[in-house]
Amino acid sequence: MAYEALYTRGRPKTLAQLVGQEHISSAMTRAVLSGRLSHAYLLVGTRGTGKTSTARLLAKAMNCETVHKAVEAGETLSAKDIPCNKCSACLSIDSSPDNVEFDAASNRSVEDVTRLLSTAYLAPLQSHVKTFIIDEVHMLSFEAVNSILKLIEEPPPNVAFFLATTELQKVPMTIRSRCQVLNFRLIPAETISPYLIKLAKRLEVELPEEAAKKIARLAEGSMRDALTYLDQCYAMSDKIITLDDVNQTLGLISDADLDEIISEVKSQNRLELSKAITRAFRSGLSSVSIAESLITRLRDLEFENLSAKKLSEIQEMDKFIEMLRKTILEMQGSGIPDIILEMALMNFSDYQVIFNTESYIPKKNLEVKPLGNSLDDGKKIFYHTINARGLNPSMQAMLKQGVVVKDFDGKDLTLAFKSATIMDLFCTFHKVHFETPASQFARREIKIVAVVDEKMSDKDFYGVDDEAANFLDKSKKIFQAKEVTKVYESEDDFS
Repeated sequence: MAYEALYTRGRPKTLAQLVGQEHISSAMTRAVLSGRLSHAYLLVGTRGTGKTSTARLLAKAMNCETVHKAVEAGETLSAKDIPCNKCSACLSIDSSPDNVEFDAASNRSVEDVTRLLSTAYLAPLQSHVKTFIIDEVHMLSFEAVNSILKLIEEPPPNVAFFLATTELQKVPMTIRSRCQVLNFRLIPAETISPYLIKLAKRLEVELPEEAAKKIARLAEGSMRDALTYLDQCYAMSDKIITLDDVNQTLGLISDADLDEIISEVKSQNRLELSKAITRAFRSGLSSVSIAESLITRLRDLEFENLSAKKLSEIQEMDKFIEMLRKTILEMQGSGIPDIILEMALMNFSDYQVIFNTESYIPKKNLEVKPLGNSLDDGKKIFYHTINARGLNPSMQAMLKQGVVVKDFDGKDLTLAFKSATIMDLFCTFHKVHFETPASQFARREIKIVAVVDEKMSDKDFYGVDDEAANFLDKSKKIFQAKEVTKVYESEDDFS
């Protein structure tokens, strides 16, 4: 006997088994029991979300003897009993001449449709309702659409149509307006994952939660895709399907390899980063797939940090994701996509401050040529860092609201802000990230001390002499300005 694929074995047998589409199963259960089923349904949604399966369930329910008896007697049935799958009508529907199912992608001409619908005006031979299930209805030719339009507009007695499509916008409005539309949602990974684990138990194989989550995420909302992936892994496994089995069978790069690349970008170690990228290329995936996998992994890490309210790390991950997005566009159509990705990661590692670096420890070479301990040395560190390439623009703007005060003592760099609000924002979102490039330039570990001085004079804030301070004060009065933006053009501005 030929092996039956999981996506056929896993198809729902009742409305209650319609996973992830509870809004449809509950509505259809009420419609069945009240006898208010429509003669035409348009089932809309992405691939693998249950459109055709639902059409088959409704076709069965329309002819199910158990359902008909319950409706006539005014009895209530639960969704798990619709259809019953026990009566002669349910058991014979697949071979019944009263149930016609065809794919509009391969039968799209007017001749094909006319032939397949030729029995619509004839009374059912053995069923209560004659049913027609048409997949990919948007693929029908203009003439073929017109040929079924009259049937749907003025249907013969005891005939029902189920039209399924993945592209609603391509279905003519004349058809859409004559059908009840059922919208199928993408199935959440949180719903797919437990179902896969339950199905694996029936197959007498263990599927750990992490492996189930990986398959569910890869399916992107399609239950059929999830079952196909599980089927592939099941065929290649023994008694347990591990996360490594999933990665190897489906040709995926592991989260550990992705985390290693992210970690080396963070550590700014070109040599180790190069080795991590090379290992990723050995997975056999294209460079575009690797970049997309990195984006997905960063997105997962970002959601973890979101729940922990690590806002500063989220901002840095956003920059990483944006860089990868632009790199993917550059790689597409290029003859050297591997090199483009590798150099993009290298450059990003060099010029960006990634993640929370509160525990930053300067490298040994940072001890070479240390600066002195004076106010001018502190201003030099501040100037160089604020103008460093790749520094967050919002951080730069906020730093221009501060000024170096006190002599630099070799470790603490004191910044004064006129506004407590600005200082709080700086300490919350930027302080940690500013300390890293400042430490790199100073060749030693730098800690930023932020203070508030609301009475700070313009002379001290802008670093000018008495004559310039008076001129600035007069200018502000002439232009009725409250604030003046500092612009640093050279290191001489600090002298």
